[in-house]
Amino acid sequence: MTAHSLQELLKSGDSMARLAAHAQRLLQFQQVLEATLPETLRPHARVANFRLGTIFIHATNSAVAAKIRQFGPTLARKLSTQSMQITEIQVKVQALNSLRPQPPHVRPALPGAQQKQGLASLEESLPPDSALKSALQQLLRTVKE
Repeated sequence: MTAHSLQELLKSGDSMARLAAHAQRLLQFQQVLEATLPETLRPHARVANFRLGTIFIHATNSAVAAKIRQFGPTLARKLSTQSMQITEIQVKVQALNSLRPQPPHVRPALPGAQQKQGLASLEESLPPDSALKSALQQLLRTVKE
């Protein structure tokens, strides 16, 4: 059995070729969307679908959705310059978790014996009224517990 790329397999059948073309078009729309929106909005908006001249965009919350709607005419103009004519843009709120899963929180490692010793000697060398000395004392108490 020979190895085929995913692109080759998708283009092999008629329905798969249409699906691959649709996915490619959505990626192109996403690139235009990201190029048009301000940097602060980009991670919060995704092209969800395109059907019958209507492009569907998912936003992470209602404030982002409202801002994207303000860019509607500009988006329609820029997206229509591609091979497809955009007649309507629908923006809907979609929860962030379904767009990008958050990585699990990793607790930082506590300082080892050598690091604790170094912090203790630094704390001892500081003047008694030093803010850094009191912060180091608090840190050392927390680490010992």
